[in-house]
Amino acid sequence: MKKCLLFVLPILFVLAACQSGEETADVTGEGTKTIRLMRSDFTDVRPKSEDLWMWQEYEKMSGIKVEWEEVKEFGEKKNLILSGDLPDAFYQTGWSNDEIVKYGKQGLFIPLEDLIAEHAPNLQKIFEEHPDVKKTLTAPDGHIYSLPYMALDPMSGGRTVRLYINQPWLDELSLDVPRTTEELKTVLAAFVASDESREGYYMPSGQIASGLERMIMAAYGLGTGGRQAMGNMIFVDDNDALQLTINHERMKEVWQYMRELYAEGLVSQQSFAGVDDDKWRADAAQDKVGLFQWVDPDFIGPFGPETYTPINVLEGPYGDKTLFTEPAVAGGASFIITKDAPDPALLLEWADFFYSPEGQIFAYLGEEGVTYELDEEGRMVYVEEILTYQNGPQLGAFQWVDNVYGGYFPYAELDQEIRDVAFGKEPVIYEDVKEEYMPKYMLPHFMATEEEAAEMSTISTDISTFVEQSRVKFVTGEWDLAQDWDNYVAQLDRVGAQRLLEIRRQQFDRFMAE
Repeated sequence: MKKCLLFVLPILFVLAACQSGEETADVTGEGTKTIRLMRSDFTDVRPKSEDLWMWQEYEKMSGIKVEWEEVKEFGEKKNLILSGDLPDAFYQTGWSNDEIVKYGKQGLFIPLEDLIAEHAPNLQKIFEEHPDVKKTLTAPDGHIYSLPYMALDPMSGGRTVRLYINQPWLDELSLDVPRTTEELKTVLAAFVASDESREGYYMPSGQIASGLERMIMAAYGLGTGGRQAMGNMIFVDDNDALQLTINHERMKEVWQYMRELYAEGLVSQQSFAGVDDDKWRADAAQDKVGLFQWVDPDFIGPFGPETYTPINVLEGPYGDKTLFTEPAVAGGASFIITKDAPDPALLLEWADFFYSPEGQIFAYLGEEGVTYELDEEGRMVYVEEILTYQNGPQLGAFQWVDNVYGGYFPYAELDQEIRDVAFGKEPVIYEDVKEEYMPKYMLPHFMATEEEAAEMSTISTDISTFVEQSRVKFVTGEWDLAQDWDNYVAQLDRVGAQRLLEIRRQQFDRFMAE
């Protein structure tokens, strides 16, 4: 969405699309139709969906009443739910890609691509302007079984993970923000040497692999497929061929770099065990954290934005500079219409509003004069009641509108600049975010055939377990990278690495060909 959305005039919510030619949906009251949606339960932190201001208002706007069924521990009840009468649609529930393909093939979830073209003009427009969104949602059988949750702005929706470095420590030591992997090592060494109570890189145990390691991987040329690809242990080489990261020579160099940080005490010695979230935040409050990673600085505490400076890109020894970011579609299981829905077109028309500019604002900010006001510059800011909510403004907004927590609803997120302003923040300007730093490819979690999924379930688990164990041993020095790397690669092959690569290449070829 363009930045001009910051200056949106008061919105006229007109939803003529929510008129269906079908007569099969339940009707309650004069001209009001009813749909039945099932979702996960959030009532411990906000009102029931039926009582939430947003859904009550949308019923008036759309003329469609929702009968919500909110389910606690939805993931544990999936099989039981599928064995009975199904809701018209599943809303914001956690179905995996493999499950979507499986149950779509069985006929429990219905194909949506033709219905989208006819009854979801806002989403269809996004498909046309961003073809990868449609490709990401398309199953191997050519069908689309779910509407997406997406963020078209790379800085929004938690798409981009970045490092945060302690700016007061940099100022105290007259150091600049590091921009290369070697500069980062130098700065962390200075941090640790300046005070024995200070840690360099420090996060709750177990998060080094999902943050620091992948930032370094991107700096070493292994981030060309984007964030989700790195999570799936793949990247695209200089010849545009898909490769595994975990057995590549550059991965050996990444682990060597991390081994040096660990050996010199520049990363927490408890990176792999011993530190939970509470201890980490308590230590952070005592100013012991030099470097951490997340999508925003508030994660470490309310002092985060004032204390930590973001680093989006590090340049590696070969000149690589790549954002650790993921595709626009973060989840494809946000809205799934079932075989029992009497009027699928009506359901699509109801959901499609939230892919429009008006729907985006309504679902996140609400309505001018009720949940937000315009500031002197014409920007939308939540009302004081939300901003001063006792448990924080985000939970405050969650008492009114639905699309501020959790993600994975049928929705296109607003640009991060608008979201920042809504909470009374000045938008962050990232000097190290440039178009040329985007990954060459932005690969999603590929849709697997049932046969691929069955084979990969065992292979991926075995490989992931072995890689996790090996990472600890290499980084802590129990294994020597010079002497033990070849044995590690050979063991990867024994547990199926080459077969994993074959399957991933098949999926890559399908994705690129669509």
